[in-house]
Parts: sequence; C-alpha cells; structure tokens
Amino acid sequence: MEGWQLALMAAVCWAAEALLVRMAGDRVDPLIGTAYSCVAAGIMFSAYLALTGRLGVGELNMSAAYYVLAGVISFAVGHYFYYAAITRSGVSLSVSLAASYPLLAMLASVMLFKEPVTLRTAAGALLITLGGLVLLI
Repeated sequence: MEGWQLALMAAVCWAAEALLVRMAGDRVDPLIGTAYSCVAAGIMFSAYLALTGRLGVGELNMSAAYYVLAGVISFAVGHYFYYAAITRSGVSLSVSLAASYPLLAMLASVMLFKEPVTLRTAAGALLITLGGLVLLI
C-alpha cells in the first residue's frame, strides 16, 4: 500500500475518533477517556502481537524508546488535550486547530533532520494552519 493511501486511512480513523469523542460528550472526564483509549489500544496491540508471535522484548532498543516517547507525548498527553478540546469546544474548531501540526512537524523536521522543504509542502502546511486560525476569528 502506498504512503498516501495509509495517510488517508489514518485521516479517516482520526475523523471517526473525533466524532466518537464528541458522542461521549462530557459524561466522562477527558483524562479518564484518554486512559480508556490507551488501555484499550494497549490490549488490542498486545493481543495482536501475541497472536502473531511478534510480542517480545528482543525489540527493545533506542528506536523502541523513541516509539515509547512518541506514544506518551502523542497518545497519552496529546489525546488528553485533544479530547478535552473536543468536549469543551466541539469537533469543528478542535480538529481544525489540532490540524496545524503539519506546519510544526515540517519546521521541526527541517531543524532536526535537515529535510528539504518544497514550495508545495510549505504552501500546503501553511494553508492547513491558516485554515485552523481562520476559525479562531
């Protein structure tokens, strides 16, 4: 499967996530909701890896540590902020502002990894960010 197809599939999953969090409303504290999500995802992935014989400690290395840190920052902390934003401000505003991350990621990748930025990727990241900012006005 091509990378762009995987990215679109991720976008569909994230859109569904936003709608499900909105459906939960304020009946569950976003911190507790985030914990439920983390636990459920952990159980699902652990079961899948165990069933396919891929669960083991042999993969623990620096790359694995980066994935752990990414999970803590993105899934645990980031999702808490995301869920709380959706609960307090609704889906449209929260998702649009959260979608400004491409510009932040692009700038960081330039500084950390010296990745080249094309006019097309810069314009796309800027337009996504401006779209989110328009909703604040």
